[in-house]
Amino acid sequence: MTVAAFWIGWLVIWPTVCALIAQSRGMEWWVGALLGLLGCVGLVIVLVMRPGGGSTPHLPPPPPGAQWAQDPTGRHQLRLWDGRQWTPNVSNGGVSGWDPIPDGATGG
Repeated sequence: MTVAAFWIGWLVIWPTVCALIAQSRGMEWWVGALLGLLGCVGLVIVLVMRPGGGSTPHLPPPPPGAQWAQDPTGRHQLRLWDGRQWTPNVSNGGVSGWDPIPDGATGG
């Protein structure tokens, strides 16, 4: 079966089925056929569209949210990142503590 035969069959059979369904629900047959054709046109549009062809701008990923992470100073196991900066909250083996970071100790 060729691609053309497939599409012709689809464009004939699907609107016919939709017309029969519409007629069985008390609507005019042509309403169902029209909706069936519109559905086929929509399907063709979706299949022809290029993936990622939208015009959305490329945005950088958001910065990481607040989380416990490896201590950048290396003095502790974990240090709390508040989403903007490192905090004095630290943790070693599940025991929390407080250790302010000297200026410039993390490099950023």
